[in-house]
Amino acid sequence: MCRKLGYTCPGYISSLVIVPFQPAGKSAPSKGTEWGKSDPRALAARRAMPVGMSMLTPDPVSISREYFLRRLVGSDPLPQRSGIPSLLCAFLDRALSVGSFQYECTKALTVSYHSMTALGSHGSAAGEAMKAYSHALRAVWKAIDQDSTTGPDILMSIMCLCLYENIVVTEPRSWIKHYKGISHLIEINGPEHYRNGRNRDILLAFRYTIIVSAGTLHQPCFLAEERWRKAMELTEDESRDILDTLLNIAVDIPGLLHGLNHLKDDRLLDRRNHAILKRSLEQTLTSLQQWQDTSFFRPNANNTSPPGSIAQTAPAIAFHHMALLLLEELCYLLEVPWLPSSPPLSGVIAGLDRLSTAHTRAQRKHALASEILSLAQRSIGDDTGVYGVLRFIMPLHVAHDHLLPASPETDAIGNLMNTVMAGQHGFYMARRHEGMYTSLLGSSSTT
Repeated sequence: MCRKLGYTCPGYISSLVIVPFQPAGKSAPSKGTEWGKSDPRALAARRAMPVGMSMLTPDPVSISREYFLRRLVGSDPLPQRSGIPSLLCAFLDRALSVGSFQYECTKALTVSYHSMTALGSHGSAAGEAMKAYSHALRAVWKAIDQDSTTGPDILMSIMCLCLYENIVVTEPRSWIKHYKGISHLIEINGPEHYRNGRNRDILLAFRYTIIVSAGTLHQPCFLAEERWRKAMELTEDESRDILDTLLNIAVDIPGLLHGLNHLKDDRLLDRRNHAILKRSLEQTLTSLQQWQDTSFFRPNANNTSPPGSIAQTAPAIAFHHMALLLLEELCYLLEVPWLPSSPPLSGVIAGLDRLSTAHTRAQRKHALASEILSLAQRSIGDDTGVYGVLRFIMPLHVAHDHLLPASPETDAIGNLMNTVMAGQHGFYMARRHEGMYTSLLGSSSTT
């Protein structure tokens, strides 16, 4: 049966051992085989196979892994080689030693996701995932202590733990610890470590994680340093999309949020530093506007929403709108126009009283936040893959904090985040529970 389906089979397996599938005619991978070279066609074929057909025995861990692989992309196109979905597919598509830190991390992720979505939070499966998560944490710490360099295996294993916390949320802020860990480990290796090969794929794929980590903590992002900017420049041979350019702009936003904190706390008293912050803000806004003009649409009085023909770019557009919302308060305080058509909203400059100014600001932010909601509603369905959902969690949390209270959009975003993204797709990080998440503007106290 295996050979008819195009795979060679190493034999029967015992419980809790993953079967290493390989295309027929190829030998099983050796221990040193590079995990990034999995054939995407084989992965796609396996995701299309019923779970029962792809397994030799009803091993619960293997079943959960196959289920997660199919849901990783869902109805979306196959991911690019350098994207996190592609890296995860390759990382999970290997024979892992039972008890290794890689095995425990993948087990925690896949079993928790399976139990939250397909098994209805089945007690035994969820318990197995929690136990694996505990083992994985200790194993990863031990691996880091024993290895002076952090290779792709450790970083991908920690990414599995990040995703586990997006699903289960063991503590209100537990997810940020793994984001910080990935960022720190990549930074200490230095940009030269990520010039080529799988390490480079890791850097490019993890830019979003690093930016969100720094932004949530309101700390400058190391990717904004010139040496890292050069390392992230794409070559002619590397594929790119509109998100690549946007992320290279977004590396400056955490530093601007850091400056916002200093400005609000009266710690930015030096005129020179004040001018530097204002100039950096203006440059970032100009870059965001240029990205919008060249990447997807130009809004006008009769067309404020992107056309349906570019729905595949919705996550990038939502990220762009999130960035603008995060910068609105700084624009107001520094008297810098927030949007191209908007003058600086200062009570003195605009001749408005404080109440009118606050109302105008709230209306503008509500309009942009509503667009994020609309993009997510049009993008997230029953067949949406794991990353199709994950990419909207941060923008929706930020949008939620800028919608007008008691508006229809507030009810709609609550239903999308709590019922669809958390309830149906299993990502409890999307829930709006007290203390579980505060958008990046309220996150500077996170440790």
